[in-house]
Amino acid sequence: MDLREAASNWLYEWETISRRIESIDARLWQGAGILYVISVGGISILGWNPPKTIGDFIIVVIAGLVSLAILFVWWYIFHRWIYLQGVYSYRAREIEEKLNLWFNRYARLIEHWESEEAESLGKSELREKDHAAYDKLQRFHDEQAKKRFVHFTIRNALRALTIILAVGWLLFMVLYGIACF
Repeated sequence: MDLREAASNWLYEWETISRRIESIDARLWQGAGILYVISVGGISILGWNPPKTIGDFIIVVIAGLVSLAILFVWWYIFHRWIYLQGVYSYRAREIEEKLNLWFNRYARLIEHWESEEAESLGKSELREKDHAAYDKLQRFHDEQAKKRFVHFTIRNALRALTIILAVGWLLFMVLYGIACF
């Protein structure tokens, strides 16, 4: 296999990986949106009428426990998908290194600019090869660091949402139980 054919294969693999990463992002946000709507809707429907019987309370507890179980499973699903994204991103960065591309490497480098990991991500390589690009990236990093929520990742957002929904269901069951008894 000649160099041109290898580069073409790497580029095809990089494009495939990029589509997979985007697909996982879409699935993560769609899943989170569905869980959010179902949780808020479920709590709204179940809480619409005050409890009148112990049967009402039992239905709410069962619905709450099932919802908590679903959120528990969701927790593991989204962490697995994020893990796969990390694997795909790692491979994409390997390919970028071979082809002298910087799309994913820049993103990862900016994210870890001030850590020891930045050197292994190509910080010193960029500084040596293209000092002007390095300086621009340094300024970009400094500007981004001032912005609120710049370090709030999809993993953090999904964790927070899952915890909020779980706490919401727990509080709803407790308050419904207090209202029932």
